[in-house]
Amino acid sequence: MNRIVKELAEALPQPKGPFTDAEALELLMAYRKDPSNVPCPMCGPDTIEVLAFIEPEIDPNGFASVTNPEGEYAAALYCHKCFRAVGILAGTGKEA
Repeated sequence: MNRIVKELAEALPQPKGPFTDAEALELLMAYRKDPSNVPCPMCGPDTIEVLAFIEPEIDPNGFASVTNPEGEYAAALYCHKCFRAVGILAGTGKEA
């Protein structure tokens, strides 16, 4: 479920910085293995939240639309311990 859609009226967590490229790859691999169990590379398990599923394409104004986690999509991940965020291209666009 898209947290952004559910809680537009509330303030979303504000990231304190990005994950490194190596950490982002680790998060991507963990997400593709099991989307319900994505540990933070620095903080460990039970700290990562999927804030939203978004279209993989960003419009010219820098915005992306929220979507469902089907086909090609990106997942916006946020760690509640180290306060970092990343968007990963989570969906493959291929049918299983």
